[in-house]
Amino acid sequence: MPQMTKSDEQKTNVQERILTCAEELFANSSYSATRISDIAAKAGVNQALVHYYFDTKEKLYQAVLMRLFRQWESYVEGQSWENIHPELVLKQYIKTHFDIKCKIPNLYKIFHKETLEGGKLFDRYASSKWFQDFFDKNEMFKEWKRAGILNPHVNVQVVLFCLWGMMNQFYYRDTDSLAMITGHTGTKEELQEVIADQMIGIAQHGLLMRNPVKEENDASDGKGRNIRVFFDPAAGEAERDEELSAILEAMQGWNGCAVDVFRNLEDWRDRDGGEDFLFVAVSSKYGELSEDIVDLLRYWETNSGAIADRFVGIWTKREGAASDAVQRVLEEQINRYGGFAVSRISEHTVHGYLNRCAKMAGI
Repeated sequence: MPQMTKSDEQKTNVQERILTCAEELFANSSYSATRISDIAAKAGVNQALVHYYFDTKEKLYQAVLMRLFRQWESYVEGQSWENIHPELVLKQYIKTHFDIKCKIPNLYKIFHKETLEGGKLFDRYASSKWFQDFFDKNEMFKEWKRAGILNPHVNVQVVLFCLWGMMNQFYYRDTDSLAMITGHTGTKEELQEVIADQMIGIAQHGLLMRNPVKEENDASDGKGRNIRVFFDPAAGEAERDEELSAILEAMQGWNGCAVDVFRNLEDWRDRDGGEDFLFVAVSSKYGELSEDIVDLLRYWETNSGAIADRFVGIWTKREGAASDAVQRVLEEQINRYGGFAVSRISEHTVHGYLNRCAKMAGI
């Protein structure tokens, strides 16, 4: 690589100074309100030099955006949302994106200025990853909705814009403003952390399914809720199996709920209808499914009314390395048939997963 000369360094410094000054003016005054003469004056150069390096104002604007998006991409590319519990995803997503907004605020100021003016240049020069990030998160939220993790009434695209809208209220504010809003004292970064925690709380408890709020005079505590449980005969006897026994004991402790346990499909079909929550306990060592579970899936596939819009818990006993894969397959199948499978992560204990089921089903 040839060594940079002093002349090259001076040229780069001048270009960077022009870019920095242009970025500040575009962010604070908007593209249409910023003139080349304003940029030249702020950078301490003549207009001819600005045109020499960047030719036109639009090309200078493009260069400013490209520089900002390189910073943005360095943050986003370091994040992975795969195989993470939804509550952690929401927490990390909000913290990461709010942190980005706080550290490169001019990117968002420019975006908002142009959006308000009805301009189209930002979209023309925006990073393709800017749009892909939205599409990826939109699909992730839709998958959560299909799995019964999100409130079924939310519009996932509107939710994403609402999350960004919360961030947009705070990323540009100075320390004094943040102190006034939060009622706390501290550094700007500490106050931004307080704001981020509040946004995370709103997202997690406003979006994710929870127990419905009960009126003070409502003493039903779940009375009248019907739970139907299918224990795969291959999983063993509830009386002798520790996991199955714990599942049954926990459900019977859900105050006011009627729990019906079945061990064959014929009895299940004869009594089908009207349950608030369905639960299936499965055993699989090598990734296989028993005939009883296969028959149950076929029944749901051909009788969508028996599962549609119901929350379904699935507990696959871990008897081999393939059990997690079986869990995922069953969750996908149930969602495909119109039910809401309660997703289970590898860290879930019996009681942890059943608590999740109860919250999802509003029990």
